[in-house]
Amino acid sequence: MYDKSWNPDPEILFCHEIPSFFDDKEHISVIVTNYNYENYIIECLESISNQTYNNLSLIIVDDNSDRFESIEIISDWMNKNKHRFISMKFLKNSMNQGPSASRNTAIMHSLSEIIFIIDADNTIMRTAISKLYNCLNRTNAQGVYCQIAKFGDQNQIGSADLWDPTEMFHKNYVDVMAMIKKSAWSQVGGFSHIEDGWEDYDFWLKFIDNNIDMVFLPEILCRYRVHESSRTATEAYKHHDDLAIIMRYRHPEQPKTKE
Repeated sequence: MYDKSWNPDPEILFCHEIPSFFDDKEHISVIVTNYNYENYIIECLESISNQTYNNLSLIIVDDNSDRFESIEIISDWMNKNKHRFISMKFLKNSMNQGPSASRNTAIMHSLSEIIFIIDADNTIMRTAISKLYNCLNRTNAQGVYCQIAKFGDQNQIGSADLWDPTEMFHKNYVDVMAMIKKSAWSQVGGFSHIEDGWEDYDFWLKFIDNNIDMVFLPEILCRYRVHESSRTATEAYKHHDDLAIIMRYRHPEQPKTKE
């Protein structure tokens, strides 16, 4: 699903790594997807750089932004902060492919088993990576997510709750800002492109289809920016009913309640 022969290889705009400094058990890759978010991405990147967890790699995929400021701003920031990370890569799609393909590209280029996903307009608290990683280590789950706080055009607590396949079948309450194992991503075939949105919901439903468990850490560690230019606001909201039908078509079997 995520590896198509017709997918063009991304252009490598920046690459830096510290040789012989990789420990698969402790190393975490943060992947960031960007499309014309030059007004927000520095805040996102600073929140990643300021993490209390040290062994981080950073992979940014620009989805062929049509404003050069995005490329220039990101490249400059990465060059100034390259010594903070075990490795850094800045990749650029040669054509706009959407968030699913961009996330898949970033994960394929990651060198660690543990992945944290974030979009360029969001931010995380300083202890987010450390707490999510510790929670993941204490469980047999393949991923962990937390509660989010919405900011920007809205200021409120998100709707995240305990991982319940039956409830998730009816509605999505898990944001894509989550820590997952690369092996789980591979098992479900990566992210799939869904016209007009809901790729994250489809991704979690594929976890359920494959009996992959997630765990909920009930603490606000991630911040989700609400703004009028987001894909959720511009596309997904308008096509809600169509997207609901698409989800039922792609995932027709309702999960059985565990006894």
